[in-house]
Amino acid sequence: MKKQLGPTDVIFPVPAALVVSGCGAAANIITIAWIGMLSSTPPTIGISLRKSRYSHELIHQQQEFTVNLPSAQLFRQVDFCGITSGRKHHKAQELGFTLLPGSVINTPILQECPYNIECKVTREVELGDYTLFMAEIVETHINEEHFDPANRAKINIASLDPLVYCAVVREYWSLGEQLGKGFDAGRAILDAVQEKG
Repeated sequence: MKKQLGPTDVIFPVPAALVVSGCGAAANIITIAWIGMLSSTPPTIGISLRKSRYSHELIHQQQEFTVNLPSAQLFRQVDFCGITSGRKHHKAQELGFTLLPGSVINTPILQECPYNIECKVTREVELGDYTLFMAEIVETHINEEHFDPANRAKINIASLDPLVYCAVVREYWSLGEQLGKGFDAGRAILDAVQEKG
């Protein structure tokens, strides 16, 4: 039997992303779990931020940000960036993180995160106490060691070991093992259905 929870803000797992806003030494880092791809053409990402957050102010002013996807081993640093305010802490400095210049935008990326995305805001949508920032992805970076040695065009997800967050229980997790391949894992079911039809 299913139990009804009513309207909730819970979906899991989600990426535990470090979003950088601002420029140079004044750049701020915030942990965001409310993030997702919105479009492939053009490549567009969305992040939702409470209006009272310092990062909201910086992104609204500059109309750009970077998304930095950490490996699972950085879960403590990721949590720190989520429980502290950039108004009181210089998070990159306190964590010993290296801010590298973006190649297209003025906001830096984090060297310690293996996957980095540079984004330019294209639209802001107010959602109650939050703003959804929609942003076009203008550049993506990945550490070279995370490419599959057998196929240099393919990202090795196991090597990246991406960090995910489960909001309902407030827990960080790593992904675990590969179960199958998209657009292939359901092929046997499709073939069986078509045979019956």
